Amino acid sequence: MKTYDIFLEYYDRIVRSTNNPLEDEVEFLVEDCIKKYKPELKILLEVACGTWEVARELINKKYRVTGLDINEKMLKKAEKNLDKKKLVLADMTNFDLWKTFDWVLCNYNSICHLLKWDDWQNFFKMTNNHLELGGLFVFDINTVHEFENITRDFAQFYNFEDDTVCLEMIKEEWIFKWLVKIFKKNNDLKYDLIEEVVKENSFPINKIKKELKEKWFKILEMVDYHYWEVTAKSERVYFICKKNQD
Repeated sequence: MKTYDIFLEYYDRIVRSTNNPLEDEVEFLVEDCIKKYKPELKILLEVACGTWEVARELINKKYRVTGLDINEKMLKKAEKNLDKKKLVLADMTNFDLWKTFDWVLCNYNSICHLLKWDDWQNFFKMTNNHLELGGLFVFDINTVHEFENITRDFAQFYNFEDDTVCLEMIKEEWIFKWLVKIFKKNNDLKYDLIEEVVKENSFPINKIKKELKEKWFKILEMVDYHYWEVTAKSERVYFICKKNQD
C-alpha cells in the first residue's frame, strides 16, 4: 500500500527522532542478526526500503544492496544514497526480480502497512521466492499491543523550521490510522493545513510464527528490540528466520 506522499518531506527526521540512533539500528542488524547466524552473507534485498538510510550504512559495511519500494517519491530520495540501477519500484506483495538473494530485510515495521493477512502471506511467499536456500529473512513489526498503546497516547507534535507536523493514531474496526496534519507556512506568512491518513495493521505474534513455520521458514530467534525478551507487552519485535533447506 502506497503511503507518505505528503508526509515524505518530514519522514526521515521524524523516524530518526522516534527511534534509536541509526548506528545502533545497523549494529543490531549486522551483529545480532547476520554475524550471529550467517556472517558470510553479503547480497541483500531490502524490501520497503524507503529513503535508504539504513542501506547506505550497510553499503558502507560492504554489503551489496538492492532496494524495493512501492513509493516512487521515496525512491527518488533514495537515489541520493544509492545507484539508481539498484532501486526497484514494485509492490512487496507481488514482484519478481528474476534473481535470488542471501538476505532479505524489511525494517521499521514496514510490513505493518500491509493491512490484510493475505498480503502478509503474499509477502512471505515473495521473500521465499527471492531467497537462497538457507538464506536469512529479517523483519520487524509493531505489535498489536504497541498500536493499542499509541491510540491511547496524546497527539505528537514535531517542529521543522516554520512548519509543524501533528501525528495522532486512532483505531477504526481492525485498522490503525495515523492522522497526519501538517501546518505549512506559505508565502503570505500564514499556514496551510495539509492532511493525510496513513494506515497500518498488525497481527498476533503466534499467528505470524505459525505462518512462517508452516510454510517456508525456520525461526532462529525473536527479539524484543527494546528489552530483548519477547513478552505479551513487547512493542517492537524482530523475527530472524532462515529459509528451509527442504
